[in-house]
Amino acid sequence: MATAKNNMEEEINDRVEAAVTAALARLHLPPPQAAPPPVQAAVVNTVAVKLPDFWIRDPDVWFYQAECSFRRARVTSSHTMFEHVVMRLPEAVSISVRSLLLSITQATEDPYEQLKARLTKNFGKTRWQRAFELLDHPEIGDRRPSRLMSDMLALLPAGTTPDTLFLALFLRRLPSSIRDHLAAADCATAEEMATLADMLWDARASGSVSVVEEDSVAAISGRSASPREGHRRSPDRQRSQRGRGGGNTTRPRPQTPGKLCKLHKKWGAAAHNCWPPCSWSAEN
Repeated sequence: MATAKNNMEEEINDRVEAAVTAALARLHLPPPQAAPPPVQAAVVNTVAVKLPDFWIRDPDVWFYQAECSFRRARVTSSHTMFEHVVMRLPEAVSISVRSLLLSITQATEDPYEQLKARLTKNFGKTRWQRAFELLDHPEIGDRRPSRLMSDMLALLPAGTTPDTLFLALFLRRLPSSIRDHLAAADCATAEEMATLADMLWDARASGSVSVVEEDSVAAISGRSASPREGHRRSPDRQRSQRGRGGGNTTRPRPQTPGKLCKLHKKWGAAAHNCWPPCSWSAEN
């Protein structure tokens, strides 16, 4: 009897489902399906925008760095970028663009572009300012020659190639001992000159090389020295020529006792320069 009751309930359920399906078909609706599983919220990885304080000395480079941060954080809204920039402005800079800041509203289409144009105009350097800073650039000091070259190249307008005049300004800020060798090497580019200057600078600072001779410069720069230049810079040749001059030979001066520099120790009286401390005396 229980079996007959179960069969009757199944038959009723089948008839109900068939009737529902037929009704949905007449309405052009799909049949009921099981509820889909709950959709988990997508996890979006974002990068926080971290900008340094505004650089008054070089707003162009500061905005370049800021826009790199915006791209990493996928920030494209002009209003959002505007607000990030405003938060990093020093007090004096904010006051200088006060009228622009107060004129920006939610209806403004390009607040970031307007602020960038105003700041680069107010604090960016003109080509004349860059030119005068290049002419008045300080001496090398404790910087390596490559660092000096980079600082001077930063003052050139964008797209400008360093010319002979620029390289001459660079040479004037180097010690004479290094300057002479670089001029003799006749470097073609600023990068080549900075590389060779670093080698000479390191050799002089370490004291491992007393004199950078003509063939050393030629080997570094990939050029051969002319016989005339070699004749002018070689103390050995000068001594030998004086020796072949007959009665016009010059005997070496006696050295004073004490510690001699590397130049006088190697060349004696024929040394053109002297590195202190040195006990060599001009009276001897």
